Amino acid sequence: MRILTYHGKHEDQYWLADTPERLEAALRKLFTELDELGCYAEDEFRSVTLGKAREGDARCIRHILESHKGCEYEDWDLREAYDPCTD
Repeated sequence: MRILTYHGKHEDQYWLADTPERLEAALRKLFTELDELGCYAEDEFRSVTLGKAREGDARCIRHILESHKGCEYEDWDLREAYDPCTD
């Protein structure tokens, strides 16, 4: 099972990402939170890309998150988690 881990300023956050739908939802949630914190300025990205991401375009959201991956307070990764009940 995959989990998206966001390494935030004060604590880590985790979202299930074990299906394409959950991964897309987790990335959207992370983008929304970072956007609300003011991490993305209009001049950083083509306004079309940022606008589409704000409208929910999954490809644009992933592009923006990938381009900021590793930046302070914006780092995230996908990790494997194991269900002890299935082993």
